[in-house]
Amino acid sequence: MTALLGSVLGYRFTLPLVQLDRGIAYRGASTRLRHVVSRLLAGREVKVGVVGGSISWGHGSEKRGVDDWFSVLSNWLFEAFPRSNVTARNGCVPGVTSAYMILCMERSVDPESELVFVEFTLNDGPREQLMNNDVVQDMERLVRRLLALPRRPAVVIFHTPTHGLANYPRGHPKNPEGDEYVPFYQTTEDAQGAVAHYYDVQALSLRTALYRLAQHQPKAGFRWEDTMYDIHPGQQGHRIMADLAVHLLQQTALGLVLRPWSTQEEEAFEEPLPPPMYEGNAAPDAPMCLMQGAFIALVPPESLSGFNYTVEGTPEKPKPGYIATVAGASMRVRLDTHRDGSDALVRLYWQHLKSYEKMGTAEFSCVSGCKCVALRVDGTHARKASQIYLGVHDVSQAKECVIEVKVLSETTAPEGPLRHKFKLTGVVASERPGGSIFDNIVAGGGPFAVREHNGERSQTTLSREGLQGGWKEDEAELQEHFRQEEERLKAAAAAAGR
Repeated sequence: MTALLGSVLGYRFTLPLVQLDRGIAYRGASTRLRHVVSRLLAGREVKVGVVGGSISWGHGSEKRGVDDWFSVLSNWLFEAFPRSNVTARNGCVPGVTSAYMILCMERSVDPESELVFVEFTLNDGPREQLMNNDVVQDMERLVRRLLALPRRPAVVIFHTPTHGLANYPRGHPKNPEGDEYVPFYQTTEDAQGAVAHYYDVQALSLRTALYRLAQHQPKAGFRWEDTMYDIHPGQQGHRIMADLAVHLLQQTALGLVLRPWSTQEEEAFEEPLPPPMYEGNAAPDAPMCLMQGAFIALVPPESLSGFNYTVEGTPEKPKPGYIATVAGASMRVRLDTHRDGSDALVRLYWQHLKSYEKMGTAEFSCVSGCKCVALRVDGTHARKASQIYLGVHDVSQAKECVIEVKVLSETTAPEGPLRHKFKLTGVVASERPGGSIFDNIVAGGGPFAVREHNGERSQTTLSREGLQGGWKEDEAELQEHFRQEEERLKAAAAAAGR
């Protein structure tokens, strides 16, 4: 095995070794991590993933899919383990929290994954309390969902500075405007350490790795202004995040040389998950974010009348959904809305298309097993764009809740030959009674802005064959955005001229 370590150790770090070690917030026994690294060293096929927000998605890097920390790590994996067929999937979604990923994990993580990084500390925000902390409870449920995947993946929590932490105190020469500043301890990453300890999942801390050289002994290249881009790591920050991940895996590989994988570890690896750390804090045992195949399974074929499952878009960006084009068309969706058995309502979020022409209106009503106030959804809006929106619908709890979707004769679409199109692409069911993270998405303007999950933007996947998604796709999107904006400005100028 020692002969293999030459490629593993062939990485040039940006961060000094002392800070690399400080950045490993929790190592523990690393049973699952040692297992996957031993498989990499043995040349096995391994899938690696990351879930998180805009940081790990690639914001702040020069080229998403090339220079973001996860892509740097992925390319190192290809070189470090040349005999292993490694596939690295970036399943991050900008602007969401860990509570979202609990519901929609299947949209971001391959079930065969063996190593998954989790980065939500910034998006989850700070909390004052140490115990009964909702961020810690959400993280526990997400970690449990990941650990329960078939290949028993290793999970690494990657903490990044929360709002105001990567800044200088008010009154400091580098903070003349008095921008937000919070001290070292004002973050949930220390409270989340309980999750790492309880489940033996590893944790990395960008805060701890940088703080000494950014705040106490400032050193060029490692100050906040060198490593951060607004609240996100910049190019240098992404490189340092990659350093921390590589360092953890290198140390794990070296540990396997000193103490090879053992029968005792194999027994620990095969153990079932312990009970939730917080009593009753179990993760959902079924997908809550239901699209494509998972959504089709909820629709009895015999209930389809005028609706057909159709894949619009392109082969590269398919946009599937149930589509009707005539008034009176109907379909039924069968859901399990049972949660705690109380009278509290469960919130559903129907994913439907809105556009500026040809769209109709549909009514969602409970017809069997559950009760609800009927919901009317208008597929027409004034914006010159077509986008998936969420319709919020509260229903009673039932093991089998059947909801009928019917296209109405009324429509607000402009006059034309086609005025009753309605497209339904999926549904999200709240994990617990009441609202969820999706209420924030709806309150933010209505569009289902999770473009990685609704087919509007590809997730980034790296393999030895190359890159899918990433900066090339982003560049094309930007060019299309600029083209549309130019057309809008020309039209506005022409209208003003009239």
